[in-house]
Amino acid sequence: MDDKLLKKYRKYANTDEAFAVLFVKKHLAEAKGHWVDILGCRRYEKSSDNLHFKFVSGGLYKRKIQPQYPPKSEYTTDGKFDERRYDLTIRAITWETAHKDIEQQKSKKMASRKFKITGISYDKNRSNKDFFREDAPPEIMALANNLNDRTNPLWDKALQYANKPEFVYEIKKVCIN
Repeated sequence: MDDKLLKKYRKYANTDEAFAVLFVKKHLAEAKGHWVDILGCRRYEKSSDNLHFKFVSGGLYKRKIQPQYPPKSEYTTDGKFDERRYDLTIRAITWETAHKDIEQQKSKKMASRKFKITGISYDKNRSNKDFFREDAPPEIMALANNLNDRTNPLWDKALQYANKPEFVYEIKKVCIN
């Protein structure tokens, strides 16, 4: 396996574009059997999930070239199969094949199916006006009557019952031609 290809693929695998391809494969059934060409994307930077995007747009190209994978025997040493190395190699070859195929189709002015997926992230507790959750004991709930007075020793325990933001991610719109 070409070490240059593996190095290039590893660098690519941590980009927003790579996560956008996974996002499209997850949320767009029409992507099956196609290469995904990302034209634009924007992630929710504050989200810990790499698959939370404000939008992803691009094109779908029919797979014309099929990747040629090495035999698994090349990744077996002393009867032990190195699955991690093999999977990385397969992904790198697939990535390289996709880019070659897309570039060839673009050079021949072949049209792709255009798509745009938009998503939204919001705090599902944003409309909750209560400082404490409903499951807080009555003595803790009473502290909400004067939130500026933090002298009560119950405050040490009370903050574990505070309503905290809980972010939810949803797909808002999927457009495909």
